[in-house]
Amino acid sequence: ANGSASGEFSLEQMFLKFDLNRSNYIVAGLFIPRIGIINENHLPTTYNGNNRHFVESRMIPSTWRELGVGLYGKFDRLPGFNYYVGLTNGLNSAAFTRQTGIREGRYEGSNASATNVAISAAALYYYRNFRIQASGYYGGSAGITPKQADSLMLNSGAFGTPVALAEMNVQYTGKRWGFKSLIGTVSIADAYGVNRAYANNVAKNMLGAFTEVSYNIIHSSDMMARRLTAFARYEWFDLNYRMPGNGIKDNALNQQFFVYGFTYRPTVGVAIKLDAVNKITGTPNSAFNITPFPQLPVYYKNNWFFNLGLAYNF
Repeated sequence: ANGSASGEFSLEQMFLKFDLNRSNYIVAGLFIPRIGIINENHLPTTYNGNNRHFVESRMIPSTWRELGVGLYGKFDRLPGFNYYVGLTNGLNSAAFTRQTGIREGRYEGSNASATNVAISAAALYYYRNFRIQASGYYGGSAGITPKQADSLMLNSGAFGTPVALAEMNVQYTGKRWGFKSLIGTVSIADAYGVNRAYANNVAKNMLGAFTEVSYNIIHSSDMMARRLTAFARYEWFDLNYRMPGNGIKDNALNQQFFVYGFTYRPTVGVAIKLDAVNKITGTPNSAFNITPFPQLPVYYKNNWFFNLGLAYNF
């Protein structure tokens, strides 16, 4: 702008992989931790509907990549069991908000500091047509020097002003029927201190879950054959589920989604998607209205959205 150089070069992941043996390996660099369903597997052809799962994109929040090292592997004596353990940079609580939770606090590599760290882990088990996973995250969010943290009355250090996340999900894939469900929670133990320091009105606890059922109308065992899938999904989350003493709850962030639609896959790597989304929210808190009546736009608690999309990956 104004004759000065500007621009951005972005990479989703870039890491080195070191094979320890045929069952275990280490990654080092910018990578995506194994948390939730779509964090690792978020290509648009891998899920139903034009939008990613709202719970995972708004609360977890996917896609979530950070700098660090991760250990992945499986045990030969326990077929179907896989594990992951990772050490990455932490979060930035100054960027947390009541509307987006911890999402804007991700460093995503380029902005990461060395002032805090996080540990994440996952246990993944495949049993017949089931995929069962539980994962967790615990990391610091001060992201500032001890002197700065002291002036803001925040706990600094590697795990200072911690954020904890836990989720569990189950997926079933049959010849015709499919099912997936996830439940998760985010906890900011010192949300009171974060709000006092940055006046960002973040919650102490966030909670969410979803369940989806799908049916393959057109199905073939041939992976290259076309498929037509009908699905229905219910999602709920509350980004203001539990507020600290200095927080103001906004019920507009208590949201439900009913998603119905079809996914047509004419071949591998391509999907045509048609869906309808019914979004239902609570009543917004008038304390956040900065535009006086009558200029304040009407807020509708029940809205419908209709989407048609073309998805592909290569």
